[in-house]
Amino acid sequence: MADWRAEEARNETVFREMNEWTEEADDARLGLERPMDAYLCECSDRRCAATIRVTRHEYEGVRASGVRFVIALNHENPEIDLVISENERFATVEKFYGVAARIARAADPRR
Repeated sequence: MADWRAEEARNETVFREMNEWTEEADDARLGLERPMDAYLCECSDRRCAATIRVTRHEYEGVRASGVRFVIALNHENPEIDLVISENERFATVEKFYGVAARIARAADPRR
């Protein structure tokens, strides 16, 4: 039986990868000077369809660490996520140990 923590971490990395593709496509299509972008919530719920508004600077700050993810407010799972910061639009979480952190680091497209 698969570890549920590993499955949830993999779900988050899929959303992060989709956001990376979207950001790259938007950069090519719209240029780099956008005030705000819509990103998919990178939470562990594979059924989540929430979008969040994040500036490029904010997203790049989150992506500076391979174990951090941008999620909609109150979408964290306290068993695998540590809330690092939050504002009125989104929260930043970090995988803080174990299999979830290993998967997040290994699947980081920027590593």
